[in-house]
Amino acid sequence: MSDHLPRLGGLPEPEKYERLVERLPDVWWADAGPFVGLHQLNAARVEYFRRVFGGFGGKRALDIGCGGGILAESLAAEGAVVTAVDPSEKSLAAARQHAARSGLSVDYRRATAENLASCNFTEPFDLVFAVDVLEHVDDLDRTLAAIAAVLAPGGGLGFLTHNRTIAAFLQLVWAEEYVDHTMPEGFHDFTRFITPDELTEGLARNGMVVQEMQGVARAGDGSGRRVLTADLTITYVGWALRTR
Repeated sequence: MSDHLPRLGGLPEPEKYERLVERLPDVWWADAGPFVGLHQLNAARVEYFRRVFGGFGGKRALDIGCGGGILAESLAAEGAVVTAVDPSEKSLAAARQHAARSGLSVDYRRATAENLASCNFTEPFDLVFAVDVLEHVDDLDRTLAAIAAVLAPGGGLGFLTHNRTIAAFLQLVWAEEYVDHTMPEGFHDFTRFITPDELTEGLARNGMVVQEMQGVARAGDGSGRRVLTADLTITYVGWALRTR
């Protein structure tokens, strides 16, 4: 698989996904390849969000940077009314096709995280999810402001992102992209990684208060499962409440 991965360094973030899906059309839902880990991660994050948000049934949910629909489909399968946005049209096409095959209803729309207002949503969302996307946006402050604008007062934001530490660089960039070649070279831009303090402060500026953060790590049994930990050094998941 590594022989077929395109080099993505220097490309604008949406173009990285366009290039990857063009090279590997089934990449989002394939049984092998760079996004297999996302499915393993999705199981852990859905379990976490289900617990902290008290389930998804009947709630209006927005998935930002939805890619091929991995999280969006999980939410819809558990009864959420799901809207999902992404700037990559090729990813959205894959998401729409897979949702149709799965018999799931998801309202997919093209938009960037910074410009959610372009979607003209008619109602605020009970839940917004920004998972594996905050480290890819061009303007984090604009993204957080856009999230606050579409999240209902008292609503919850679920997030997952990567810490800007040497350990995160060594695992997510150096090892995965340049040693093991399980991810395309240039997929992650380390300078966009976000420390927990930076995210907490950015959310607070936009009326969202972090309630909890937990680290995410691979289980030590070789299964690829993800488990939660107190260590936020590499990848962390959490949620915030919109208070104003």
